Formats: sequence, structure tokens, C-alpha cells
Amino acid sequence: MIRLSEGEVHLWCASPGEWDDPGLAAEAHRILDADEIARMEGIRVAEGRRLFGVSHLLVRAALSGHADRDPRQWRFVRNSHGKPRIDPAFAPGAGVADLAFNLAHTRGLAVVAVTSSGEIGVDVERRDRPNRARILASRFFAPEEAAVLGKLPAARLQERFILYWTLKEAAIKALGGGLSVPLGAVGFHLAGRRPHRIAPFGAALPETEQWRFALLALETPYIAALAVRVDPGRTLILKGHRLGPAGEVPAPPLRPLGLSPGLACR
Repeated sequence: MIRLSEGEVHLWCASPGEWDDPGLAAEAHRILDADEIARMEGIRVAEGRRLFGVSHLLVRAALSGHADRDPRQWRFVRNSHGKPRIDPAFAPGAGVADLAFNLAHTRGLAVVAVTSSGEIGVDVERRDRPNRARILASRFFAPEEAAVLGKLPAARLQERFILYWTLKEAAIKALGGGLSVPLGAVGFHLAGRRPHRIAPFGAALPETEQWRFALLALETPYIAALAVRVDPGRTLILKGHRLGPAGEVPAPPLRPLGLSPGLACR
């Protein structure tokens, strides 16, 4: 077990490309529940099926890394907007009931964030993901964000847009409201040079002193964003882990692109 101290957030990563399909299928059938297996096997594209399997194995491995539970024992429920959490009917035991987690994945990488300090959301995106940055920002972002992006040259627009997008997705996931929370209701100021100082605003984030945010450069070409709702005044420490087919392997250092006050990387 890896100690999860009060005031810590642990970020776990895994690359589906490291798993071979027969080995992953065997591990999934050994650990995942019947619903997860059915959903995985219902994905026709091999890459998507592998991403689903590794993502859900990562959730269970990350939780068992911080609690004395076999990965097969975890049970989950979802709120009305689809956000999963540990089933409260599941025998909690010491420390288990306080664990909060969130999963994000994109082509080639899965990320799980775990903490006992409050509600959490995480998102991961590829830097090279095609998008219509100016159109999306003008239609769905907060006016302040759209104005900043509108002044940027094309060479910098893509990079800054992805930073805003991942932060918004992480915040909305932490709020647990799903599609009921508009993108424009969560906004961010990114000040200074990297790591930027992240300052949240918006109708969905009225009590900004309760929030901690981070933008992280993971292995190329991935960027992750983290959002945690905590008690005002609390400082959080972020630690990184990496899971391979044979278990945990050394994780590269976390490289912050942006941090809000009250959050630091270790």
C-alpha cells in the first residue's frame, strides 16, 4: 500500500499500448465486474476496447494502492449525472469511505486521480487534438476567456485553448453535474509565465477559495488538468504514479504548466 496522507492527491497514469490484448483480456476477466466486462467487449474497435480495459483496471489498482482491498472487491455507483463513486454499501473499512476518485482517458493514455480531501475531477487531452478553437471559444467559453484567445496568433491559439478546455472539463467533473454545467459557467485566468497562476471564476465556482487546480504536462503529447474542492485554507500536495502490465513502475516527474495557490507538485 502507498500511504495517502491527508492533503494529498495521487495521480495514476497508464498507457494502453503497453498491454497485449490476450494478457489484458485475461486480467480484465479476472478483476473487472460483469458490467465492466460486458461494456468492454461491446466495443468493436480494438484500440477502444484496450483503452476501456486499462482505464478500469487502473481505477481498481489505484484505489487498492491506497486501501487494504483486493482490486476485485470494489463496487461503484453513479450520481444522477453519471459521476462514479465508491458504493457506500460496500464494506467501507478504515479510510475507504473517504476516498474520492475520478477517471479520464484519451487515445493512448488513461489517468486516475485519488484523494481523501474532497470532491475531485481530472481530464487529459492530447496537445495535437484537432479542434475549432476560435469558434468553440466564442460560442461556449466565458467572455473573458474568449477575449484572451481571440487576441492570440494561430501558432499559440491551439496550445492555450487546450489549457482552458482541460481545466473546464476537470472542474465540471469535480462538480459532478455533467452536461448540466455549461462550459461558460466555469472560467479561468492564467497569469504569468509557466507555471501559470490559475485563478478560477464563474457562476458554477462562486466559492473560489474552496478550489485547487493544476495543469500538468505528462508524457508527450498529453496535458492533464486537476480540480479538487477542499476546505478553505488547505494546501494540497500532488504525487504521481505509473502503472504497467506488471505493476507500478517509476513515474516521470510531474511538470506543472499551471497551479492555483494552495497546490504543489512533489
